[in-house]
Amino acid sequence: MSARERSEASAIMAGLLAGSLVGESGIAVVSGPVAMGKTTLLATFTQQVRAAGGLVLPAVASESEAGIPLGVIAQLLQEASPSAPVGEQVNQLLAIGRAYLTASPGESPARLSTVDAQIVQSLCGVLLGLAGPRPLALVVDDVQHADPASIACLAYLARRMHNTPLLAVFSHGDPPDDRCAEFVEQLLRLPHAREVRLPPLDLDQVRDTAAARLGTGVAERAAVWALRVSGGNPLLLDGVLEDCRLGGHAASTAGYTRAMLSCLHRSPSPAEPVARALAVLGTPEPIARLLGLEAGEVTRCLAALDTAGLLEQGRFRHPGAASAVLADLGPAATAALHRDAAELRYAEGASAAVVAEHLLAGQGLRTSWSVSALDAAASSALSEGRGVKAIEYLRLACTLSGNRKELARIRVALLRVERRMGPGIAEQQIPGLLQAVHTGCLGSGETLAVVRALLWDGRFEAATEALKHLTDSDRCSGPETVMELRAARLWMRCSYTPLLGLLPSTEENPQELCGTPSTTESRRRYDAATVLDSVLTQEASHRAVPKAERILHGSRLHGTDLDTIECALLALTYAERPALARPYCDELIVAAQERGEPGSEARLHALRAEICIRLGDLPGAVLHSTASFDVVPTGEWGPAVGSPLASMMIALTSMGREDEAAELLYLPIPETMLQSRSGLHYLHARGRYCMAVRDWDGALADFQSCGELMTRWGMDVPGLIAWRNDAGDAWLRMGERDRARALLEEQLSRSERGGSARTRGATLRLLAATHEPRRRLVLLRQAVDALQESGDRYELARALADLTDMYNAVGETRRARVIGSQARIIADKCQAEPLSRLLPTDRDQPDTEPKAPAALLTDAEQRVADLVALGHTNSEIAKLLYITVSTVEQHLTRMYRKVGVNDRAQLASALFTGPHTQAIGV
Repeated sequence: MSARERSEASAIMAGLLAGSLVGESGIAVVSGPVAMGKTTLLATFTQQVRAAGGLVLPAVASESEAGIPLGVIAQLLQEASPSAPVGEQVNQLLAIGRAYLTASPGESPARLSTVDAQIVQSLCGVLLGLAGPRPLALVVDDVQHADPASIACLAYLARRMHNTPLLAVFSHGDPPDDRCAEFVEQLLRLPHAREVRLPPLDLDQVRDTAAARLGTGVAERAAVWALRVSGGNPLLLDGVLEDCRLGGHAASTAGYTRAMLSCLHRSPSPAEPVARALAVLGTPEPIARLLGLEAGEVTRCLAALDTAGLLEQGRFRHPGAASAVLADLGPAATAALHRDAAELRYAEGASAAVVAEHLLAGQGLRTSWSVSALDAAASSALSEGRGVKAIEYLRLACTLSGNRKELARIRVALLRVERRMGPGIAEQQIPGLLQAVHTGCLGSGETLAVVRALLWDGRFEAATEALKHLTDSDRCSGPETVMELRAARLWMRCSYTPLLGLLPSTEENPQELCGTPSTTESRRRYDAATVLDSVLTQEASHRAVPKAERILHGSRLHGTDLDTIECALLALTYAERPALARPYCDELIVAAQERGEPGSEARLHALRAEICIRLGDLPGAVLHSTASFDVVPTGEWGPAVGSPLASMMIALTSMGREDEAAELLYLPIPETMLQSRSGLHYLHARGRYCMAVRDWDGALADFQSCGELMTRWGMDVPGLIAWRNDAGDAWLRMGERDRARALLEEQLSRSERGGSARTRGATLRLLAATHEPRRRLVLLRQAVDALQESGDRYELARALADLTDMYNAVGETRRARVIGSQARIIADKCQAEPLSRLLPTDRDQPDTEPKAPAALLTDAEQRVADLVALGHTNSEIAKLLYITVSTVEQHLTRMYRKVGVNDRAQLASALFTGPHTQAIGV
């Protein structure tokens, strides 16, 4: 059984032919949806009749020829090739019939006038006279398009052929119109008539066809898909399989598109307009109202398209069908249909997103409601993580708006969304935004949003101009405005301090703002700016950390300005709590990726890189800073590029990858960067690079410039940059021990006031180098304790390395070996290659102390045993080795069994000659 032949249909047709060979008449009415194989079945039957020696008179009815009287009858008679006298008679009858036959499309084929009946009888007599000893078959395809006069003749012929060895086969599509339906009904009431219904192909038939076209292996994979999108329609199936042959159903749709459009063009009217409306609307329910058709007529068309395999439950089966239908319609007509749909759907109360999609596809429609619908749709799209779509809506709204204030507001909304996609600001947007500021069309909050965007993009002159207009206007009053201005001043003081004087001052007491009515976003923006300001100017107020966490806990990327989130994350980072900032930042990065906001993602990666630096995660810093530049290239960052560049430069330098770090110094940077907080990080990182390449003078100049700017800007706090540590290190390398000590002691004093364990530990490590050995050992132990608390693994490894050197210097090689081993482990995890090279592995460590008793300890057990001998608790060992307390306990249990002891003291005594009777710090 092939895909184009149904066994039942073939059996009926074969039975008709067999009957005609023994003198019987028969009628077959072949029906089925468009392109279901009716024509193929008729062609096969025609070949079979001719092969049996019969005569076939074929005709094809056409919708374009339905107005030609007797057009189908003429085709049949012309195929008969009658003799000359008969031929002349036939031509006369046709001429008379076309002149006088009065049956109309609205009349029944049985209702004929006396003259009409005589003409029909004469024409049918000619056809009946052709029947003889050999079979005669009249085959009419698409009879639903036959002209009324031909229908009348065929109906007459069918009623009188039961005593004549004549076959008549008619095909029609679904659904037949009323006139054709009446004709078919008459035929099927005759005793010698049979109905042949062609159903869609089933899965087995599709699989067989696919195997013949594509091969068995591919057929098994393609058959289910092909059946689903073709609905078993043979023509559609051909197209689908052709696409599969050319590269897979997802790669090509040309074959299906051709087949689908062919089916659509051949479907009964108004199937094409209905399919186009469905492609535009996406749902069948409003089609009748859009096209101005009767609901029942639309329902019949949808049913026909469904049975033809184009639709399934009112939806296109193939994912590319709707776009193909509209492409066939053409862009101008498609846009017009979308505009009509927009008006209809708005009037029906559809969602703003639905209306906006039609407006977008229709290239806009100037109405009183278009801009508000697009604006509302943009807000919804942004909340759903569809920022690109929100931008499209707002850009169209800008082109449609005819109101200055409305246009200004839409432009600022567009600016805010575009910053989520990319942190820069489009050149073509600036004139319109500045004009909106100059003409007073923007409120203070909107003006400040423009200013922040301009500053972030490094357009300081434009930002200055906007600020001047804000200062000169009367838009600086009102509680909401005061809060926005206060937040803006705090943000600018922390980010672009030199421009702070351009903002209008607010004399409001911050405590008085607590009861000021404000939006949630305004309040959150003010709180975030306040907490960052407190960290950078008051050395980490004790309230800053929990307040920053509260802000982040209640923030969502879709509902919070990224400047607000950035302020809160930086507050935790600069307050020396990077471990608290890390999970919030990671969660927000994932959210930015899921929402498709590359601008937000890039800025968050830059923040995460800074967090990694403060946790000693050098590979992580490289990873995140690289990711920030992968998402947004360096040339699109503006002054803020200094922060991710600094993180990458410090990490690469500490990892011994100086050549890569040097390449970063050749990247062009904005001149305005050194007027921003990011410039401080860049100067500090460049100084660290200079230290690595032994350019002590260059390093010292950068560290001192950084310190001078921090002091001038009123943010000289160690949590931002402990520049005195680095400058002290440079003085030490230059042999200026006293200068180094003075700076480092000043830094230590500041760190103790601010409670920064990380900065304090790093300062103590450097300060130790300015003292004599005994004092140096004490300071290094204190440094290690502080850095263990801080969580900075790289700085901890540096302190442990220095402590290792000190223990070796004083002859305590056992302790040196233990501490050096831990330093090496941590340095390796940080991928700090220069530091790792300074630390010998366990097998390289000299050990002048007496050997421990032989014991079959693993390396991991030996490290635990070393720390037990030094008097550390299980929790301390776990922290030093970056393992769990449970793992430490398991190691101890195995060691007790191997060495044959019962407790820690016995273990230390058995493994080491000098028993440790008290807890000894590193």
